[in-house]
Amino acid sequence: MPLIQGYPYYLLMGSVLSLYMGISSHKYRKTPGRRYLWILMIIVSLIFAATAAEILSTTFLVKLWWKNVQQIPLFLSTLFVYAVVKDYVARPPGGLSKRLILFSIPVIFDVLFIFTDSYHHLMRNHVGMDTVAGISGISVEPTWLSMLFIAYDQIFSLYAALLLAVALIKSPRPYFRRNITMLAGLLIPVVSIFLLPLLKIKITGFTAMVMLPATLTAYFTIFRDPNTSIYPLAKHKIFENMKDGILLTDPNDQIIDINAAGEMYLSTITGLSPDTWLGKSIHTLLEKHWNIRIHYKQRQEGDFEIELPGQEGTCCYGATLVSTERGDSDTSGMLIIISDHSDKKRYERELVHQATVDDLTGLFNRRHFMRLVGNHTTHGGAGMALLLIDIDDFKLINDTYGHLAGDRALVAFSEKIQHTYRNKGIVGRVGGEEFAVCFFASDEWVALEEAEAFRATMGDHVVQLNECQTIQFTVSVGIAYTEQMGTTFEDLYREADEALYLSKATGKNKVTLGNQPIFKKA
Repeated sequence: MPLIQGYPYYLLMGSVLSLYMGISSHKYRKTPGRRYLWILMIIVSLIFAATAAEILSTTFLVKLWWKNVQQIPLFLSTLFVYAVVKDYVARPPGGLSKRLILFSIPVIFDVLFIFTDSYHHLMRNHVGMDTVAGISGISVEPTWLSMLFIAYDQIFSLYAALLLAVALIKSPRPYFRRNITMLAGLLIPVVSIFLLPLLKIKITGFTAMVMLPATLTAYFTIFRDPNTSIYPLAKHKIFENMKDGILLTDPNDQIIDINAAGEMYLSTITGLSPDTWLGKSIHTLLEKHWNIRIHYKQRQEGDFEIELPGQEGTCCYGATLVSTERGDSDTSGMLIIISDHSDKKRYERELVHQATVDDLTGLFNRRHFMRLVGNHTTHGGAGMALLLIDIDDFKLINDTYGHLAGDRALVAFSEKIQHTYRNKGIVGRVGGEEFAVCFFASDEWVALEEAEAFRATMGDHVVQLNECQTIQFTVSVGIAYTEQMGTTFEDLYREADEALYLSKATGKNKVTLGNQPIFKKA
């Protein structure tokens, strides 16, 4: 088939291609800079389809009807070229949708006049049919009113080219290549408007063909289709399949790109589940996290942690802010990376638990107990008391009932001492069967009474080893008391240990108050 004879089928191919681009870009219809491109692609697809239908029709009246139908998308195309460029260079342009409706009013009258021209002849002086290179189509001689409508329509394409040219001059270096590519594609149909009369090209549908480069460059410039080359495709796959959430915002704080993980994390953190976060404001996330909001507003980079209300300790997310254009906080967007730190936090808490808590009893271990007591300074005129408590004849329990029974006895004793001093002081296991309690007391006699009450309570406490066996045991207590702020844990422990030794050596099951530790200056 000769090249020119396949011309209508090329138009149909252009229609299918434009329709595909319109459908694929429809999901970005709420994204700033991309809101109107999908509509323009559909309009161009209709232009190609109507032109091909005109050429393939066999009768004059049918060709004329398709010629009239073409005028609807043709006139609307320049309006939406203006809308696409306006949205692209000045996003988000306020009130653009309302302006488009207003600008469409003359187009509606133009279309009405065209379809009713056979009654008033205000739009066409002559209507005929021309055949060029075997391609037959309708030829018209426009009136001055029709030329006026055409001039009104073309103003929008000229203004769109002017907007892109100004944006090209003012745009930062990274956007220069993108803007000049888009401008070059747009200039093809704009320039062809003035060249067609000079070149005397009369092939039907040539106007539609010159619009294809503009739509292609606009599509691939704005969307950067990852299917155009191997490297962007690989980069796109990495972006979409990353476990971290990736969000990119523009200078107006609108989300202009986001991967699947970012959609999921944003919905989880904010509690909202829109169809897509594309085109949404990032302030939905920032309004609940003031520290991130301050850094974002100032375009400062930083790392932050986000814990969900009511789920502290179970759900934790990390947010990293990265400026897309360093040194230009007024015109830069931000890259936000969101990571799930829940497993990391749980692991950290487990490590802290293992480092600070005794596995068997659940009390603080010796090292952490010493650290806490060292920071537990006296206050309000009260002194500090340290109790060392030892289970009497614990070895006999192990030898008589076994080590498992001994462990049960330790656990039961720990639960009792924890229950007694839960809101009074710090409790720890400092040895095999040796425990310690640190609390505030107004004087040493109050501390002595507290220790004596606990000793008496433990003497009456029954520990259930199993269904058949129970045991009771006694404890010996040594007390160290001080009101001096400079006293170290070692000084307190030494005095309490000596007092405990006296309790054990003089019959057990008793409380002994040691001397106040001597304050030693460094």
